Amino acid sequence: MKKEMPFLEHIEELRKHVIHSLCAIIIAMVLLMNNKHILFDYILFGPAKTDFITYRMFSKLENFLFKKKSIFHFSKNLEIQNRKIFGQFNTYVWTCFIGGIILSFPYVFYEFWKFIKPALSEKEKKYSQKIIAIVTFLFSLGIFFGYFVLCPFLIYFGYSFKISSFPRNVFDLSDYISLMMHSILSMGITFLFPVFIYFLTKIELLSYSFLKKYRKHAFLIIFIIASAITPGDILSTIIVLIPLIILYQLSLYISFSLSKKN
Repeated sequence: MKKEMPFLEHIEELRKHVIHSLCAIIIAMVLLMNNKHILFDYILFGPAKTDFITYRMFSKLENFLFKKKSIFHFSKNLEIQNRKIFGQFNTYVWTCFIGGIILSFPYVFYEFWKFIKPALSEKEKKYSQKIIAIVTFLFSLGIFFGYFVLCPFLIYFGYSFKISSFPRNVFDLSDYISLMMHSILSMGITFLFPVFIYFLTKIELLSYSFLKKYRKHAFLIIFIIASAITPGDILSTIIVLIPLIILYQLSLYISFSLSKKN
């Protein structure tokens, strides 16, 4: 039998893992701060440039399918301005902090997994490496989807939509960075949906029959989530909606597999 750990020892153990996670985030943050040229010029401001890979690929695809010049492009690089005295510094620190969380996420999850591992059965412990690998893969996939697919469409929509030809679109630095970080991080977390379903099914808060019975309701909620993440135009909503539906179907399969084992 496993010896139960006193409550205070649980707290002490949790504190140790939290400190390790914070150290990893700080290290990743410092790494990004020392490479701000790459982080901002090449990564975050990439979708604001006319030669960004997503715009070029979509342009080639549209030209191949419809034999016409793509409408999905910028005539020039976006204009981004800073109107606050410490705007650039605050954006620099905050972006590096969020970037540190994203960069260190696999290790942070590993620390969380080490904390709950003693409570798992021997069979569940065998799947530790697989689960950590799956979480890292899904989170990274969501990050890439948010950066290469969602962000360009959101930026293009914000740039091209005009109430009149009189106002000129010049984007605020903090607003642009906030859009980028929110879209990227939210998609990274959203793509972990099958993992959440796995744990909820394991502790019997959810079941395959429940997920299947309320599938239509789930699709409605997914549509609302997709609309909340995007600015509301139908194209961007569909772009986010498709992977979310695929993830829900994957969650159904996971829940079904667990129900068969039980």
